Amino acid sequence: MNTVEAKYKSQRALTPVDVTTVQERVYQSLRLGLLKGEFLPGEQISIRGLAEVLGTSAMPVREAVARLIAERAIEQSGPRMLRIAPYVASDHENYIRVRMQLEGYAAERAASAPKNSVLIDALRRHNQAIAEALEVRDLDAALGGNQAFHFELYRAGGYPQLLDIISTLWLRTGPIVASARRDEALFGRIFDNGVRIHSDVIDAVARRDRAAARRAINLDIRSSHLSIRRFYKLTSGQEDRPSV
Repeated sequence: MNTVEAKYKSQRALTPVDVTTVQERVYQSLRLGLLKGEFLPGEQISIRGLAEVLGTSAMPVREAVARLIAERAIEQSGPRMLRIAPYVASDHENYIRVRMQLEGYAAERAASAPKNSVLIDALRRHNQAIAEALEVRDLDAALGGNQAFHFELYRAGGYPQLLDIISTLWLRTGPIVASARRDEALFGRIFDNGVRIHSDVIDAVARRDRAAARRAINLDIRSSHLSIRRFYKLTSGQEDRPSV
């Protein structure tokens, strides 16, 4: 290589390569789908089917699914048999108890931060999006808006580690909330109530009232849980359990 070539190569301004792998993008896409309730409890899935929907080969899907199996969001009962984790009443109630503690604390953290008009505006937009989706019976949009509202709030708590733990719990409960779509009237009641409670959350954050923010988030989680538990009791004949 001559001196001119060496100087030219040393001065090249190359665009940095995106180091995010296809497998990571597939994993994040599936994870978001679980968080937003795009899958249902017990739903049968396949590597090939997911690869076709995502427009990738089977390999990155297989690797992403393996991670989600480790996180207990997906179950594998055989070499080719995969399903979204099913609803188990006792397990779900335990997840709800943990969620109330962690998400209540995250809400407290968000409310204790210096008043943030950008956060408050974002929460109002997400809540309005849920209300508008309910008006036109767009259940998927309502689920997406609900996920966006909660994680906007928890992100404001300033603890990325806490957000990671909460999102892992949502992987296991998101599909269960989405199962209420099978009863549109029930779904509407859960989310209409959620919109009202979210307004209380927003007011608490605006007032920097930590206790009120925790109470409102816990009420949101608990009230939807009780409705869904009742739904599963009626559809599967399970006996009712003590309330959380």
